[in-house]
Amino acid sequence: MGQRTLLRGLTLAVAAVLPLYGPTVVHAAESAAAAAVAVCGHTSAQPTLQQGSTGDAAVEAQCQLNLATKPSKYTPIAADGSFGPASVARVKEFQRCAGLGVDGVVGPQTWAALNTWAAAPHTCATQGTSSTAQSTVCGHTDTRPTLQQGAKGTEVEELQCRLNLAMEPFHYPPLTIDGDFGGGTQSRVIELQHCANLSADGVVGPNTWAKLVDWSSRNAYCTPPRPAGYSIDGLDTAKYQHPGGAPIDWKAVKASGVEFATVKATRGLNVTDEYLATDLVAARAAGLDVAPYHFYTGSAADTGAAQADRFIAAVRATGYTGQRAGDLPPIFDLERMDDGTGRCPTYGTVADAKAWLDKVEAAFGRTPIIYTQKSFLDDCMGSTTAFARYPLQLADYRTSISQPPVPTGSSTWAMWQYTDAALFPGIQAPATGDVFNGTQADLDRLANRTSALTAPTAASAANTAAAATSCYGGAVTVRYGDVVDFGPYWTTSRCVDINMRVISGTAAYVDACVKFAKTGVCNRWTKVGRSWTTIATDVLDDTKFTVPNGIPLEGDDAVVQIAF
Repeated sequence: MGQRTLLRGLTLAVAAVLPLYGPTVVHAAESAAAAAVAVCGHTSAQPTLQQGSTGDAAVEAQCQLNLATKPSKYTPIAADGSFGPASVARVKEFQRCAGLGVDGVVGPQTWAALNTWAAAPHTCATQGTSSTAQSTVCGHTDTRPTLQQGAKGTEVEELQCRLNLAMEPFHYPPLTIDGDFGGGTQSRVIELQHCANLSADGVVGPNTWAKLVDWSSRNAYCTPPRPAGYSIDGLDTAKYQHPGGAPIDWKAVKASGVEFATVKATRGLNVTDEYLATDLVAARAAGLDVAPYHFYTGSAADTGAAQADRFIAAVRATGYTGQRAGDLPPIFDLERMDDGTGRCPTYGTVADAKAWLDKVEAAFGRTPIIYTQKSFLDDCMGSTTAFARYPLQLADYRTSISQPPVPTGSSTWAMWQYTDAALFPGIQAPATGDVFNGTQADLDRLANRTSALTAPTAASAANTAAAATSCYGGAVTVRYGDVVDFGPYWTTSRCVDINMRVISGTAAYVDACVKFAKTGVCNRWTKVGRSWTTIATDVLDDTKFTVPNGIPLEGDDAVVQIAF
């Protein structure tokens, strides 16, 4: 599968057209009533159907009901051409989902809504429950011959319909059921085979048929596998995860195993996400680690600082300080224009991005995380290394890679957004899914959940700065007499200098004493102000060590940032 560059801007444009609710669907149904579509390939005739109806139109309706309701976790009904009580019950469920009159009769509006819902992924506000699997769910044929590219006919229609029922539609757009086994059908077969751990040859033999029939007949889907080797899950949300105003059940999200969330705060100079205040607060209250993010727009020159001002005001209004337990650093969304063109921001520059980063860092005492992609920085920012010290949230949706490529000058990443269409309990629309590059202890440190700032392991997500001079960029509030423990850490092959600066607080400077475990005595006293100061250098010797820092502040406090 080729690389996609669907970052947050383009993702939202896609997600915005997915789930529809209530009156919206009624209007869509009314406008589409004249365009009868044989979505399942049986017949485009759409007579009024009710209990007792039989024939091709009944099969078509039953098949479309299966395609339309399975995304809402309804087990398919039998598409056998006999419109009995089970078919009537499913029609009523669908009519409730689509905001139609609930009578169990398939009339013009119900047909029109079925055509729309069966051909594209939609979800109901409420979800169905699993029930007995049905063997006949598409109604074309029960024969299972070996099929490959170039095949045509009824068996291919059955294959295509089954693929649409077996492959989770928010990741895999439904195929057209036309009986022609072309390249698109072959690619979908290969994706199914990957999901099922079968030989991915694109040929539909007995094993592929068996898995296809199993998944399409019951409440189960093939979904893209999450990246291997990363145990901590996260997600990103914005207004697009609230279709029809539906709230997010953050307790359900947390119960599903998600540990962190990044919530859209602002865009450019004039947009504050309408769900920022509720989502940021509710996600944190549910126990997730949370970060607000800002979508940078370079549509006018030199607006980075002004965009930062809007972001700072918006997130402070929610209670976010960056310093509370559970507060992840703020996130700067740096990507292509979100107008569907894929162009670089017209006036986007490294200097303007840095203006945002510097202002937000000073405001919250946290090194911001940058959400971006290597290809964007290469194409739009001249492969700059100016962002090398910042933690990274990288977007890359390819299933063929084991980790995203890092930008020039960076050595690792903190979060990987690996899909734009993950499904989570408690959310009524697809969301982007993330994994965290580190342990739970690493995430706890990044989210201020440890009492002392302890250096992360080599896999840590916080280790995203340039390798030779600044391997860590954490921040901590200190007061007179505090001792901050930094070990164990890395070796000289990774880091050389220890640097410190005061970011904010009432203290104009700090006097720092660095002690090393080898001697137990003060290695060096240094007065540290508002710019980076080297407080120890050339002190590592290929062994792990601990560094206690005693920082007398004469009664004041300060937020200090330490970089190794």
